[in-house]
Amino acid sequence: MQKILVVEDEQMLAKIIGMKLEEEQYEVIHAYDGEEAYNILAQPALPDLVLLDVLLPKMSGFDVLEKLHAENKPLPKVIVFSNFAQKADVERAHALGAIDYIVKAAFSPAEIISKIKEIFASSAAAPVVAPVATDSAPAPVASDQAAAPVDSANPSAYQSFESLQDVMPMSEVLHPEEPTNNP
Repeated sequence: MQKILVVEDEQMLAKIIGMKLEEEQYEVIHAYDGEEAYNILAQPALPDLVLLDVLLPKMSGFDVLEKLHAENKPLPKVIVFSNFAQKADVERAHALGAIDYIVKAAFSPAEIISKIKEIFASSAAAPVVAPVATDSAPAPVASDQAAAPVDSANPSAYQSFESLQDVMPMSEVLHPEEPTNNP
């Protein structure tokens, strides 16, 4: 059974994602802050995949990845899972070894599960050594199935964020009684 670490400080959201993953026969472990996530990821027995929030108590998701890099620790496959959709955040996640970047409000739990299934199907989920970043260039993505690089000259790198008509945002899953601007 493949093990997934869900790092999310919003417990309701973490439980929803955890339940959906368990329904798909994944073993789920949770961390509710960056320090707890780091402690799990610094151990020899790593999960097969990490769904990592960026904005966390005690230590950000980026800080977790940077600390693991600095210590040259092996890194499992990482999907950064955030409310931030800034190009710099996406680039930073990829430079730190994330294989994908999901904007919370743009993906439903079912789509997140589909993305995880794709990742497991496309390549083995064995841990890899965290890439080493230099001052002159971002580190390569630590995956044999690397995500497309973010390229300001190529707006297609963001196509997955452009058409959201059929997507049920995470905010609607968590707070269905609140009105939204979705058609």
